[in-house]
Amino acid sequence: VEPKLFFANERTFMKWLEMAVVMSSVSVGVLAFTQNENSAQYFAVVILPLALLFIAYALWTFFWRSELIKTRDTNRWDDPVGPVILTSLLIL
Repeated sequence: VEPKLFFANERTFMKWLEMAVVMSSVSVGVLAFTQNENSAQYFAVVILPLALLFIAYALWTFFWRSELIKTRDTNRWDDPVGPVILTSLLIL
């Protein structure tokens, strides 16, 4: 197994974490700078748990792919369903 596979897996993991940090930062920023209870606060309260879902998905995918790399499994290493579900939740 080439080391670049492990590094590619880590890079993908860090990109997902980066997106989760951006989402949580936006959520906390909106909560901090809104005065009255309005729709922006509801938006922020919804985005924060979604950021946690992004982190959980990133962690699960990282460990799943690491196991596939270690065992040299010939199955698919991509997840075509997970990103679609997370993006759909984010859009809604």
